[in-house]
Amino acid sequence: MCGITGYVGPRPGVRTVIEMLRRLEYRGYDSAGVAVAAQGGGDMRIVKAAGKLAVLESQLQDHWETHGAAIAHTRWATHGGPTTPNAHPHFSQDGKIALIHNGIIENYQELRAELITEGFVFASETDTEVMVHLVDRAFQKRGSMEAAIREALTLVTGAYSIAVCSSHELETLYCAKTASPLILGLGEGENFLASDIPAVMRYTRSVIVLEDGDFAKITPAGVTLTDLTGGAIHREPFAVTWDEQTAEKGGFPHFMLKEIHEQPRALADTLRGRLTDSERVFIPELEGFTKEQLASFSHIHIVACGTAYHAGMVAKRFFENLLRRPVEVSVASEFRYSDPLVSQQTLCFIISQSGETADTLAALREAKRLGATIVSVVNVVGSSIARESHACVYTQAGPEICVASTKAYVTQLMVLYLIGLHLAAVEERITDETHQGFVRDLVALPDAVESVIGNALLVEDLAAKLADRSVFFYLGRGYDYAVALEAALKLKEISYLHAEAYAAGELKHGPLALIEPGVIVVCLATQPAVFDKMLSNIKEVAARGGTVVGVVYENEHRLDTTADHLLRIPAVRPELSPIVSIVPMQLLAYLVAQQRGCDIDMPRNLAKSVTVE
Repeated sequence: MCGITGYVGPRPGVRTVIEMLRRLEYRGYDSAGVAVAAQGGGDMRIVKAAGKLAVLESQLQDHWETHGAAIAHTRWATHGGPTTPNAHPHFSQDGKIALIHNGIIENYQELRAELITEGFVFASETDTEVMVHLVDRAFQKRGSMEAAIREALTLVTGAYSIAVCSSHELETLYCAKTASPLILGLGEGENFLASDIPAVMRYTRSVIVLEDGDFAKITPAGVTLTDLTGGAIHREPFAVTWDEQTAEKGGFPHFMLKEIHEQPRALADTLRGRLTDSERVFIPELEGFTKEQLASFSHIHIVACGTAYHAGMVAKRFFENLLRRPVEVSVASEFRYSDPLVSQQTLCFIISQSGETADTLAALREAKRLGATIVSVVNVVGSSIARESHACVYTQAGPEICVASTKAYVTQLMVLYLIGLHLAAVEERITDETHQGFVRDLVALPDAVESVIGNALLVEDLAAKLADRSVFFYLGRGYDYAVALEAALKLKEISYLHAEAYAAGELKHGPLALIEPGVIVVCLATQPAVFDKMLSNIKEVAARGGTVVGVVYENEHRLDTTADHLLRIPAVRPELSPIVSIVPMQLLAYLVAQQRGCDIDMPRNLAKSVTVE
């Protein structure tokens, strides 16, 4: 997600960490900042600004050549909007300690309240500022930066990579990691830290990749690695042989593949801070909706475009099953021209990765004008849709570079499942036992997705056999139909092949006329309640010579003699299967496009954020 850089050595600290940050701009960000423990006077100098690096650089004219241990950060907003006070680094009240952070501190609200009662003053809305005040408090007791950081880390829960510099130790950086990536670059008489390898490649090709629980003390003379309790550990450096463009992609050939592989972590990040110890969903952004308010909404309307619309189709079925209330899903570009039946009794969900999609934003404004209550599901903090909604629940996908959405889609699904469970609990429509069962199954999804990605070679073999075909159909029933729509879109977007998705029961109402030898029919069959019906549809395809690709659970064998090819996924609760079943479809689309030599990350005629109607 966000960019972290750090440097100790003879080069100008500010210039070096900013040059390193430039090599991480591809990750996406909305504010930036730098801190340096200036040599000579021993003062901390901290400069930060909302906007791009150019804005920050315009304010660094008096600091550009400052020497000293330095850290810098580009922030992708999560807690608090993309403002200068919320930008990193955050600093202690005496200005002598600066800290940057990637990830989410789950218990920051309790810690913040505790620190306020002790007299600490907060200048931002972020969870990160809690961490620097914890370090400051511990330093006042212990007089040691290393001991203070270790103590502070024992108090926080969640995911983090942190880097700290201080005027108490002018030539020392500290860093620690759990969940969020962090690497060290090893030089001669100088050392570097960063959240990704491209940042250090101009200076060194010797890199240590930190693992969860690692703690590092970094000086110009060397790096000391320990675990969080102080026990010595050893991590073998490796020589980076990639070119810089490949390094931006983490060694993957395309951003799309990198982002597919990031999905388990993105799902875990989206869950983080939204589940209680008692295995219940807790969404702070929706706390303001009482049971009485929710009961006043006679129906729910979901509005979105493209991939987000397909996420909305999953949510429609999930919401209706849980809330027993009619749910309508509209394509945003059609919504405001359709004289929509929206009123003060309408709860309207707006879904957008960027939060700037023109059609979706226009639909939001129309629904709002008609009196609807707007809840948005957005990835970009501070975006137009987020600002104009009555409430916004953010996904935690992080920046998504490839035009074809992958991790943004699955995190949208995760948020929508969480919202559905939250509303059902507030309205007392599900028992505690059912609620807790869903939560346990949601927590298992990142590992299920990881398992599918681990079997990518099976999908690669299939893609090699199918890449020369020109017509693909995708079939499914219930939740599988929604997944079929998204799977077909992925193939269209990046391979330019003809792909259509149908509710499987519609096959005999026309599309069956198009099935003949050579036609690929991908059949999603993960819903036990309609499996027998789906099996009948699959046999109809097989009887007409179509090539059947079945997507089934690992323990399902009723297609073994009917399907030409099978892709197996871990068995999960049927309502939650779309998060898992879409992953082999993403991989199949990617690998077919790769076989065909397509420009995967930037497909023709398409843009990442559609800001015109």
